[in-house]
Amino acid sequence: MFCAITVRQIKPDSYEEFRKAWEPDPWLPKLTRAVVLRNQDDPDQVLTIGYFDADADALDEIRDDPAVLAEEERRLRRISEFEERVVLNGIYELVEEVSPPGQR
Repeated sequence: MFCAITVRQIKPDSYEEFRKAWEPDPWLPKLTRAVVLRNQDDPDQVLTIGYFDADADALDEIRDDPAVLAEEERRLRRISEFEERVVLNGIYELVEEVSPPGQR
């Protein structure tokens, strides 16, 4: 499992528009779910996580697919209207999930 994680500073009072622009349409291959989180102290700082049920090779294929690249470019252009800056952006491999004792 891999996660695409991005932290953005969005323009004040633009969350609703940002959220609509951010959602993939169509969803990317192997993207099983996504979450949007807002910073409690600064609600214009938004963290998004997309979960990909794929191994490294499959993720590379997705990332190199011309159709996927074109759609992502369109999505990022939509988002840019509401974005002040990207604070963090990367793909992370889920290497361990930790649960409280008794819930494993």
